[in-house]
Amino acid sequence: MKKKQMRVQSMIFIALFATLMCIGAWIHFPGPVPATMQTFVVFAALGLLGSKNTFIVLLVYIALGAVGLPVFSGFTSGVAALTGPTAGFIWGFLLGVPVFYIFEKYFSRKKVLTIIGYIIYILIHYIPGALWYCRFTAGEINMPGLISSSLVTVVPFIIPDGIKLLVAILTTEKLKKIIKTKL
Repeated sequence: MKKKQMRVQSMIFIALFATLMCIGAWIHFPGPVPATMQTFVVFAALGLLGSKNTFIVLLVYIALGAVGLPVFSGFTSGVAALTGPTAGFIWGFLLGVPVFYIFEKYFSRKKVLTIIGYIIYILIHYIPGALWYCRFTAGEINMPGLISSSLVTVVPFIIPDGIKLLVAILTTEKLKKIIKTKL
């Protein structure tokens, strides 16, 4: 496939996954920190598009919300959403991608290590979310506040995110066989 066609195809998939991130944010399950389908979309993007294109997807997604489009959970947007109590989870999506890139680049032939890369990615995603939520609920970041914050913002999501990861891995493996192209 020619380079130009590959770039166009990558742009199409980036736009598609940025759109899926928006839709994933709107599909949520209520709670103190709403569970959304965004983690599934990120896992699928990492599996299909790779870390570099996924990073671009997340930048596009955050930019859409920053300019005021209601793309975040609960149809929110703007500076308030990017600095509010759950903003750390939005930014956490980006922070895990460079670490996943290392696993993708050096360990992609070993499925178990790639899965470990996904797990580390989601743990890195949780950290800024829990820290930021702690800052809002406790007024400062301290160990009791961080433990309390983690019990609300991380612990309830470990099993659901594990299930989303499993489904995303299985789905992307099937889709890679259908798409049969390097993005």
